[in-house]
Amino acid sequence: MARAFKVFASYLQFKEVLDDPLGHLYRAGKFDAGGVKRTVWLRVFDRSQVPAGDVIAAFDRVNSIASILQSANVAAGVDCVTDDGTPAVACDFVSSQPLSTVFQRVADEQFPVPVDNGLLIVEKIALAVSGALTVEVDGGRVVHGFLHPGLIFVTNDGEGIVSGFGFGDQLLTLIDDDSSIQLVHPYLAPEVLLTRTASRHGDVYSLGAILFHLLCGSALPAHPEKRLQAVAGASLTYENEPLPADIKALLLRALADRPEDRFSSAPDFKKELARLLYGGAYSPTTFNLALFMDRLFRSEIEIEEKDRAEETAVDVTPYLAPIVEPTPESLIAATTDARSQEGNRRGLWIGIGATAAVLAAAAVTTFMMTRGPETPPLPPTPTAAEVSAQRQAQEEKMRELAKGLVAEMMAEKEEEIRQELLDRQTKIEDLQKKLQASERRAEQGQLTTEDQSRQEELQQQIADEEEAQRIREAELEAERQRAAEEVRRQAAAYQTATATVEEELRGAAAAIPTSAPPVVESASAPITDSKTTAQVKENIVVDLSELDSLPVVIREQKVEWPRAARFSRRQGVVILQATVNTAGLVENVTVLRADDEEFGITQAIIDAVMQYRFKPGTKNGVPVKTHATVTKAYRFVVR
Repeated sequence: MARAFKVFASYLQFKEVLDDPLGHLYRAGKFDAGGVKRTVWLRVFDRSQVPAGDVIAAFDRVNSIASILQSANVAAGVDCVTDDGTPAVACDFVSSQPLSTVFQRVADEQFPVPVDNGLLIVEKIALAVSGALTVEVDGGRVVHGFLHPGLIFVTNDGEGIVSGFGFGDQLLTLIDDDSSIQLVHPYLAPEVLLTRTASRHGDVYSLGAILFHLLCGSALPAHPEKRLQAVAGASLTYENEPLPADIKALLLRALADRPEDRFSSAPDFKKELARLLYGGAYSPTTFNLALFMDRLFRSEIEIEEKDRAEETAVDVTPYLAPIVEPTPESLIAATTDARSQEGNRRGLWIGIGATAAVLAAAAVTTFMMTRGPETPPLPPTPTAAEVSAQRQAQEEKMRELAKGLVAEMMAEKEEEIRQELLDRQTKIEDLQKKLQASERRAEQGQLTTEDQSRQEELQQQIADEEEAQRIREAELEAERQRAAEEVRRQAAAYQTATATVEEELRGAAAAIPTSAPPVVESASAPITDSKTTAQVKENIVVDLSELDSLPVVIREQKVEWPRAARFSRRQGVVILQATVNTAGLVENVTVLRADDEEFGITQAIIDAVMQYRFKPGTKNGVPVKTHATVTKAYRFVVR
């Protein structure tokens, strides 16, 4: 039996995901007479304590921010809507969980967040907030103002996404709601609770409060005067040990009572966090965060995949208004709908363009051959606005199809590697348990010569498995890049075919007698060559805090260890800073830390890193030259 859904404006509410002081969060679908067009997160502000009128009045500002603020860590596709006076905001759906849901599941399952993962999540949130400060709207820099876990998503792929930019001042009215004290106050700075005013110092405090919750397993006290004492006596939930000195120092500064004693802004906080993250003591990776999310929400992920397949194919007829005026689809859009139902989606792009070109040419030929006094009048020539609207609608469909095509191309390979990595991680954990048991026997003086040999063997096996895990992760990223490149190639073919169709339409217009209204050439914006833009920053190194996305290793080079190193019995870490250019190549390497200067260990790692290939970092969507930190641990055991 088909599920029944509620309608909010032009959206179907597929599933309620969250019920919190802000209102309700749904997975929803935007629909019209043609069916469900896209899946979104729909945040409905339907609590009486949220001022609906003020939220609606903020729509223009929210839209202005969304049109400028482009970042991988900021919710995209923002659409502000109302239904019977209730405001809501939609954004692109990404398979993820609200951070508040992560907090709840971690507490319920007694499955604490690993330290590396907690630090990485906050770094991604800080990246979004830092990006907003580069945007100026209404004469001022954009601050968030209400960094609440209900507005932050942690994706199944290990990313962090922040929503709600532009609504901070309106949502701060929740401070006065007694029922929201325990759920809202812990994430807001003392001065914000007093003044109800958003600020960059307030955002820094919220970042510290979220980091505290991630690492310590509970939120800060609602009353500000108890918070510093809570930090001083806090311990890591994951390791059940006191907070490390470096993390405690970061938290104490971010959570200082006086704004002037904190980091001056989110970028400053992020810089200090990055130094802590990549300075050698911690090893954060997006893959480990994705693995953590997979273990925590495996059943929900499987159910979501099944439900979404049904939701995108739902019959929307019962949800349409009683009288719907049919709108004929454009030539290109109609061809797209017909082709999109065929089995071979990889040939979709060229098929659309080729079919449309043939039909357009046939229409022109028929018109030229049959023109005369007895010929029925031709359909009206499309105006510039109509052609432009048709093209925009078609491009939107192509973007949606592109996302689906990449997912389809990657699904089988990604699942294969994901399962392999899960199995490998389980094996590593089993080896670590055996190694810990061996180390406990050694502490008790019960270790035999055979046990010692076995211990060294376990250490080497763990190192080998971790190295293989990193290589497979890099291979997965490379596969994603190849899939995306294939889609871009097909998109280029589609654009060429579409241009041919438009040329035919313009030719038809030119053949019509001068008394007929002329066709004005479509005024669609030219495509900007990103390579040209990138050349502007070709020789300028951009700081990590200014990037939309950080450089990511997509191909590692195995280290060729010298013979002297292999027999050195040394262990340690080498940390390098690689300068990565806009092509993803390493131009030079600086040594930040090297535990051994002998046996050629450091040089061997430098030689390998020089051959690494990166997905370059980006700023404003453009690849730029920047730095990447590479940490390489080594342990040489003579068997």
